Amino acid sequence: MGTFAKKFQDLGLLFITNTVLNWNRIFHQRRYAEIVMASLRYCIEHQWFELFAYVLMPNHIHLILKVNENHSIEQILRDFNKYTAQQILLTMQETEPQILSKFWVGTKKQKYKIWLRDVDIKNVLSPKFLIQKAEYIHQNPLRGEWADYLRIERPEDYEYSSAGFYLQGIEDKYLKLSDLRELV
Repeated sequence: MGTFAKKFQDLGLLFITNTVLNWNRIFHQRRYAEIVMASLRYCIEHQWFELFAYVLMPNHIHLILKVNENHSIEQILRDFNKYTAQQILLTMQETEPQILSKFWVGTKKQKYKIWLRDVDIKNVLSPKFLIQKAEYIHQNPLRGEWADYLRIERPEDYEYSSAGFYLQGIEDKYLKLSDLRELV
């Protein structure tokens, strides 16, 4: 393995997909999307991780990030999922309790669930894979059924995405991003 490839692998970048229970769509509503965005902002500001790319879709989120020292991806996902789920469920109870049944799991441990337990985590081991996943993230709102559902024509038009940062060079309105172009 070449020196560049070894140094790149040592960066510890991760491509993460976190999905809502039963693929229920909730993040098209600003009140729920902003809970997730605020939680990501907290994690970045408190140096849990560096975020390089993201897209928050109506029923899932994709992230490319690097976990900082003194944290683990398991701890971050546990705390992120727990906090956002609690806040989303409280908001649902206050604003639209009729949709709570979509999130009912009714076990002894918990009545409702927002996020699926299994988060998909892949190590980013090459610049090619990094670019491929970043492009996938930014194109996600234009793929398949999402194109009609979200009614956007360009990736940078989607509000909950890092596409504008990369395609237009504008600061993300929600999150401080690290530039993945500096890595390749």
